[in-house]
Amino acid sequence: MRAHPLAPAPHPASAPSRLAPRLAAIVALALAIHGRSVAFGFSYLDDDVLIVDNQNFLARPASLWRAFGRPYLPSADRDHFYYRPVVNASYVLDSLWSGGDPRGYHLTNVLLHALAGCLLFLWLRRLAVRVEVAWFGALLFVAHPALAETVAWIPGRNDSLLTVFALMSWLWLPRAGDEASPARGPSPRATGGSIGRKVGHLCALLGALLTKEAAIVLPALYLIDLLGRERRPWRQVLRPWLLGGWVGVLAIYLGARAAVAGVAGRGVGAAGASGVSVGRVLHNLPALVVGGLGKLIIPIHLAVLAIPRDTWLWPGVLAAGLVVIAAVFVPAVRRRTVLFGMIIFVAGLAPGAPASNMLILENRLYLPAIGIILIACEGAGRAAWPARIQRAAAAALVTLFAAASVSYAGDFRERLTFAEAAVRGAPHSSLAHRNLGVTYQLTGDSASARREYERALAEDAAEPIAHNNLGVLLMARGQLPDAERELREELRINPHYARAHHNLALVLRALGRDAEATPHWEASLARDPDDAEATRALADHRGPGGRP
Repeated sequence: MRAHPLAPAPHPASAPSRLAPRLAAIVALALAIHGRSVAFGFSYLDDDVLIVDNQNFLARPASLWRAFGRPYLPSADRDHFYYRPVVNASYVLDSLWSGGDPRGYHLTNVLLHALAGCLLFLWLRRLAVRVEVAWFGALLFVAHPALAETVAWIPGRNDSLLTVFALMSWLWLPRAGDEASPARGPSPRATGGSIGRKVGHLCALLGALLTKEAAIVLPALYLIDLLGRERRPWRQVLRPWLLGGWVGVLAIYLGARAAVAGVAGRGVGAAGASGVSVGRVLHNLPALVVGGLGKLIIPIHLAVLAIPRDTWLWPGVLAAGLVVIAAVFVPAVRRRTVLFGMIIFVAGLAPGAPASNMLILENRLYLPAIGIILIACEGAGRAAWPARIQRAAAAALVTLFAAASVSYAGDFRERLTFAEAAVRGAPHSSLAHRNLGVTYQLTGDSASARREYERALAEDAAEPIAHNNLGVLLMARGQLPDAERELREELRINPHYARAHHNLALVLRALGRDAEATPHWEASLARDPDDAEATRALADHRGPGGRP
């Protein structure tokens, strides 16, 4: 039977019965690779602040909407203000059924990864990638070792949740056939179905913005997709509902963010990690792009807490060369698709560039990875190899990536394993050494803890908390003058740190200098109203009359 020449072509994401087994295989692979991470513990890097120490907030059902009225990190200063209420709300949902048990949070991360893989498969089908090739791309994404951090580290949820919303919003972008045609009138989808897609698109975009700041690039990517890849005319793309909807969604997000920033005392200009500047983005982005490209195309030397100094750039240079060779010298490869994939990759990384002189966290590669997966699918779909060899090569690559992911995810198993892996992967990171020092100190290994604190300060003399913790170790050994020196140095670097004020007050009281201790008790109590020892010390010092 021959189709009528005017009949619309079936959409590439049709035939759900054909797609269901492939979607099930994507979920199964995600569970097989990352299912064991459900038994992992907390890393005590960010998840302690967000979850372990935040149970009083997370355990209340009312916090589901209260999350939209508070910063992501409640104790962050102005330069580290983030507004990510959807992520905090997801932690509330986890806490309501699992409490402080890390297994509930890890399970959510695994399920989000599986969902992201399924959505990526459907997104590739929207882009007219053949079913078999799209399935290969989704399996490669799910198995990719450079994305393991997003799954195995609970705070990596920022990026998996962002990608889920981004792909949902992209899939709900009305297709060309959804619009009315002057000659043929409105299509069947141009009424109720089209309205549903529009609402879904805008709601998912708002969800992405309320998940992570990097979502700000999504409207630009959607425009590039519609105008550049699909080659739709401007008049069809720039519909009032679309532009008006984007402006409205951005206004809601920015208004809510500014309101919370003002209530939290950060000010409307609070911008995230140490502020955002064009100069910093331009300075950090090239190394970030090269390093990220290397980890996604040649995933070696992965690190749970990477910094620029310890990131290998040669794999990225080699990977960039391979992409250029494929785009320029392989006739069958469509350069427009390769360029579109690279635009997605770079745009996804750009919002993280301001903070990338400090950390190059691999979870930030999650959204950019879909651009590289698109390029991989373009290469696989255009390969001239026999089908049997293509299937064997695809299976071998997915298996290799899966094995690497299983091995690498073990670095996130528990606190000590995570801290040691961080130092091993980034030996010049002051944060990694300080975090390992805290872990040793809590296990009672004071000598190792002191060594790590000193290494942290050798890498960065202004590393927060390191001087305080050295002071605590010296206090335990009775070296009070040395402890006082370390604590005063901590307060010079980190003047609002309540624990340093508390510890210095203890040292000064032990040295018989109660009058000098009083201002530090007061400073500790001002920043930590639950400091009962400071309350008692001030009451004893002031006496029954309430005066010193």
